[in-house]
Amino acid sequence: MLVALVMSATGANTPAEHSGMPPLLWGLMAFAVFLLLLAILWAFRSVGNRH
Repeated sequence: MLVALVMSATGANTPAEHSGMPPLLWGLMAFAVFLLLLAILWAFRSVGNRH
């Protein structure tokens, strides 16, 4: 009974709000970030062999 009262008071019964972007776009953005991190990692591939 108390849990139901707290949930209704906090609005926990309402559906989650959407971000406005489709899930495919979120995936493409994450993929782009991983490619950027891979490019940064690739730039430092032979730093240890210079000396």
